[in-house]
Amino acid sequence: MSRLFPSAAALATLLALLFPAAPQAAICDEISDAPASPLTTVRVPGTYLNPVFVGAPPGDVTRLFIVEQDGTIRIVKNGALLPTAFLDVSALTRSPADGGDNEEGLLGLAFHPDYAANGIFFIYHTAAGSTDNLLVRYTRDSANPDLADTTTRQVIMTFPHPSFGNHNGGMLAFAPDDGHLYVGTGDGGSGCDPSGNAQNPASPLGKLLRLDVDAVPISLETWALGLRNPWRYSFDRLSSDLYIADVGQNQWEEIDYRPAPRSPGENYAWVLYEGTHCPNPSCGSSGACNSIPNPILPILEYSHTGGACSITGGYVYRGCRMSGLSGRYFYADFCAAFIKSFRVVAGAVTDLRDQTAELAPGGGAAINLITSFGEDARGEIYIADRGGEIYKIVPILPNLQVSGVGAAPFSPGSSDWTWEDLQATSGHPIAQYHVYRSPGNGSGTFDCVFQNTVNLWPGGDTSVPPPGALFSYLVTGLNSAGQQTSPGTGTGGTPRTLSALPCPP
Repeated sequence: MSRLFPSAAALATLLALLFPAAPQAAICDEISDAPASPLTTVRVPGTYLNPVFVGAPPGDVTRLFIVEQDGTIRIVKNGALLPTAFLDVSALTRSPADGGDNEEGLLGLAFHPDYAANGIFFIYHTAAGSTDNLLVRYTRDSANPDLADTTTRQVIMTFPHPSFGNHNGGMLAFAPDDGHLYVGTGDGGSGCDPSGNAQNPASPLGKLLRLDVDAVPISLETWALGLRNPWRYSFDRLSSDLYIADVGQNQWEEIDYRPAPRSPGENYAWVLYEGTHCPNPSCGSSGACNSIPNPILPILEYSHTGGACSITGGYVYRGCRMSGLSGRYFYADFCAAFIKSFRVVAGAVTDLRDQTAELAPGGGAAINLITSFGEDARGEIYIADRGGEIYKIVPILPNLQVSGVGAAPFSPGSSDWTWEDLQATSGHPIAQYHVYRSPGNGSGTFDCVFQNTVNLWPGGDTSVPPPGALFSYLVTGLNSAGQQTSPGTGTGGTPRTLSALPCPP
């Protein structure tokens, strides 16, 4: 059996297990799969002011962009929060920070599919001194990709929102199949759509709009109507199927689903319906239920029992780390703070799971007030907590799995396995990680082995496994507070504990 050298090689690959940093085949090349592992969450470094969105440009595996409601976009690059904001439009934005409504502010961000080449991105925010909402185009700084060029600001559309501060919508997303930008707008606010915007074809409110942003001039069409406040919607990055989480009134929350290829002109039936219910149980009758031909009714709804009040839509998992989750859609409720998921099979919800307890971060932390989910460039899923934290869904590894260029999953009992250059493949400094070793397949207490930034072993492990045996290694990431992520359980299911010894010993 070959000697194990968890060098800088092994350490950053194992880092990518916890902090995975492009065509789908290439974008997953450095990541090994943990298909059947239980889940947990780890906190992304940094504290954020009212975070409402998380995303990344296509193919950009080193950066994560976090939208703060009061008008800034921050970057986490190679696992560290950059001190300077990517974009700050707080002076141009009406938000809760300056007396605006709790639902106003910087609400959406989308990167052009060719962002790597053209640097174009779009934001959606409430205008300062107004309750109107703006769709705005920017380009990144030509000299510094971690900054936006504020001189390129161009207002593409203004959505009049004159009467109320709530129901602004704000989600922006490019569809994988047609490459167009979709914009979700709320119905204009108050309750029960008093202005009748959602069913008014002449109003841009309560709609899903589609824009060809590459056309000159930019072309716009109303793709769908009858929405109350879509928060949020997403496209399955593999199939381009559309999922819309539309916030209800007093009784019902809903998720709408439309498989690709989609058709324009569909009606999601607000305000006649709340969820699948007509007459609307929260607003009474505003017309005959059959006045909307072929209404699009939810694929899933839930009532406000148990403290639920406002749905937060998420994403279908298509990431690299957890193939067992592939095709599973995640969503949450802002008030009840649950996190649930399901799959769609033949147009119907199947395998509905409550994953709140499984995804609880532990250590006294809690995920609540969930404002948004997000995806990084590899399709891994994040959760934004209005309290200021961002969490990433990750697997609990029953044994260490080796990640690196061309690496295969670690198989206990393998006669030969090697360590990749983890630092090179993940971009993370090795000093951010701790490594532990235990004989056998990973159960029991892990003893500190190595922490270094070079391929040396001062005070480290000089042993080799006995013939026919293995040493199992565990790499844990450090969060912004210096706390180690959960080590999970051993092969036999027994909890792993971490040695208190300093590293290196």
